[in-house]
Amino acid sequence: MKKIVIIGASGFGSEVAWVIGRINQVAPKFEVMGFCDDADSKQSGVFCGYPQLGRFDALNDVAGLEGFVCAIGKNEVRKKVFEQAATRGVPPVTLVDPSAVVAPDTRLGDGCFIGIGSVVSCGTKLGAGVLVNQSVTVGHDVEVAQFAQLCPGVRVSGGCYLGEGALLGSNACTIPGIRIGAWATVGAGSAAMRNVPDHGSLVRLPR
Repeated sequence: MKKIVIIGASGFGSEVAWVIGRINQVAPKFEVMGFCDDADSKQSGVFCGYPQLGRFDALNDVAGLEGFVCAIGKNEVRKKVFEQAATRGVPPVTLVDPSAVVAPDTRLGDGCFIGIGSVVSCGTKLGAGVLVNQSVTVGHDVEVAQFAQLCPGVRVSGGCYLGEGALLGSNACTIPGIRIGAWATVGAGSAAMRNVPDHGSLVRLPR
């Protein structure tokens, strides 16, 4: 089994550990060596049944390490971690939950995460470090650039483009062919019926 470390000992880290366990139940694939986290309160002890190994720099001290999973939800921080890990020669690991349905021609970048009950349709491309959370649907011929995040319940229609670091909040959706710019935000429950520019935001509050 591939020896890996989870970076981020918090809520999303626990979900990542859960998905790894689900993957291993189908076919043993990963051995989790523990968690790394830079928070002062997470330098020792146990989290989700695995040892807390110390700060991010502790990656260099894990014997036989073959990869990492970045369980950090904040897109900017996740990108920074990827860049730092690359200088250490530790590759990111892609995780796809066994319940997820991913079209055979989908292209997955390094370090993607596809959560429980999600669907990724034909002709779709996900960049490095993209997070597709639980119960998300991604339509045909969609491109999601690196380090973007689709929160639980998101619905992306066919032919859309999501720029680097874009964030779609829980239950947000798009109509077909929409372009969401780099580091833009579509708020929870919002419907993107027009393009959103780079660093822009679209938030539709309930009436």
